[in-house]
Amino acid sequence: ENDFTDGNIDILTMLVRAGLVPSKSEARRAVQQGGTSVDGEKVTDIKTVFARDAFTGEGIILKKGKKNFHRLIVK
Repeated sequence: ENDFTDGNIDILTMLVRAGLVPSKSEARRAVQQGGTSVDGEKVTDIKTVFARDAFTGEGIILKKGKKNFHRLIVK
């Protein structure tokens, strides 16, 4: 909840807060190398932002690499 800026959250913050990467620089590398996807769609732009509305219902699935999945839900 506190990580949203003007109702949006960027992909780098999402990766760090989900615990998939230890830092934003590591998150930046993962995104630029094409190793991340959100709900099955590959994310390659580090400036990608998601609205708070995207997290309603069952949330979104954040994936890093082949085997690391996290479901993100805002409470």
